[in-house]
Amino acid sequence: MTTTDATDTIRLPKPIYAVAGAGEIAYRRLRALPERVEALRELVVPRVRTLRAELPGRVETLRTQLPARVSMLVTEAREVYGGLVARGEEVVDAARARRRTTASPVAASAKVAAASAKAAAVSANGVRTVAKKAVKKAAPTKG
Repeated sequence: MTTTDATDTIRLPKPIYAVAGAGEIAYRRLRALPERVEALRELVVPRVRTLRAELPGRVETLRTQLPARVSMLVTEAREVYGGLVARGEEVVDAARARRRTTASPVAASAKVAAASAKAAAVSANGVRTVAKKAVKKAAPTKG
């Protein structure tokens, strides 16, 4: 909806002015683009040359480190799995013991579910922590 002000100037809705302002900003930035491209071109070429020279050495380093890192991750994953199995056995044994001593089967089921949920949350946090540490250890170092 257009309106007129005291000077008989037609006023358009604000979103139209916003689009016009954005278009003007884009136009100014596009005009400066060739200069920016040229400046970046001057920076990129030397960097590409450096990376090309470093790449074979970095690949060889990764090639030699990769088997040991994978082995380490597999070992840590087995340890985490073993810990989860042990924790799960404890939770199930405790739940079975409570079930035998609890008069109400519904109450026992609720307690087992709560214990299982708590154990799962604790185990998930432990797995996440160990996995993060393993990834950090296995990540190639720069340099």
